[in-house]
Amino acid sequence: MSEAVSAAWSALNALEKPTLKALFNDPARVSAWSAKLDLPGGAVRFDWSKTHLDAAHGATFLALADAVDFKRKRGAMFAGEAINATEGRAVEHTAQRGVGRDTSVEEAGALHLRTKGLVEAIHSGVLGEVKHLIHIGIGGSALGPALALDALTRDGAKVAVHVVSNIDGCALEAAFKACDPATTMVALASKTFTTTETMTNAQSALIWLEQGGVADPYGRVVALTASPDKAVEWGVDETRVLPFPESVGGRYSLWSSIGFPVALALGWSDFAEFLDGAAAMDRHFLEADGLANLPLRAAFGDLYYTRLRHCQTRACFAYDERLRLLPSYLQQLEMESCGKSVTRDGGAR
Repeated sequence: MSEAVSAAWSALNALEKPTLKALFNDPARVSAWSAKLDLPGGAVRFDWSKTHLDAAHGATFLALADAVDFKRKRGAMFAGEAINATEGRAVEHTAQRGVGRDTSVEEAGALHLRTKGLVEAIHSGVLGEVKHLIHIGIGGSALGPALALDALTRDGAKVAVHVVSNIDGCALEAAFKACDPATTMVALASKTFTTTETMTNAQSALIWLEQGGVADPYGRVVALTASPDKAVEWGVDETRVLPFPESVGGRYSLWSSIGFPVALALGWSDFAEFLDGAAAMDRHFLEADGLANLPLRAAFGDLYYTRLRHCQTRACFAYDERLRLLPSYLQQLEMESCGKSVTRDGGAR
């Protein structure tokens, strides 16, 4: 830890920690610690007034951000530098949403066009009648699509999607009961195309299709992967392989071809709006400075409670039923991102 970082933490620990009741003696508290962000789908209000953050903590956390070189590191991520020290590669999920290194954004656009083409071909009947899709994945390859589908398709879908992640046969059996092999396609979501649970379920799905009278079960499979050669070797037709870059982590992959089931259910135009909303948030994070940067302000809130108040639990309550899967999605995303036992440079915590 550098002297500047150590000094910032010492200053934070030395600050008084007033009660919420005392903080609300300030009549301007709500306006000072809440903010509205205009996004393509409508404005969203973020509110930290009911946390213990105050002006002194905000200023000192900003000093901490300067000490850890936040602005340069933020820029490095969007520039496609290899900030993933563990694997020695870039972290470019934002490029899938249209924000990042020019070449990566261009590549993402080309891959999205490939996904769009297959989605529209299915919708137009080129591959025959398709009423159902069984999406097989695990972790981020399943939780992201499941969340988006549950939230956005309650009024109906162009194709009904059944997400299967558990290797327990009961999970697949439930999907099989809801589907007719003659009108069902299967999506296999695996970054490496070697994930044991996913590939085991994939074999079961092929057997189900074959036993259901499908002459070419492999012809009903779409591969969503960062290892297209392995998908083709496994038996998927090259025209039904939808790749995404190695630089896209699985827990952030919903915006890549892993979002294929969402696009198939909603239609490409709606999925494109989904990407646009995420891109607007990316641009805000990249361009806003200081406490006006809402993700940065949220990080300060997390650091306040974990490091200064030593809280060990965060609760996520979805008051809208359509977001009921958000806690599960966030749990996997955050634990895989931040629940490591080593530091960024490989040292022990």
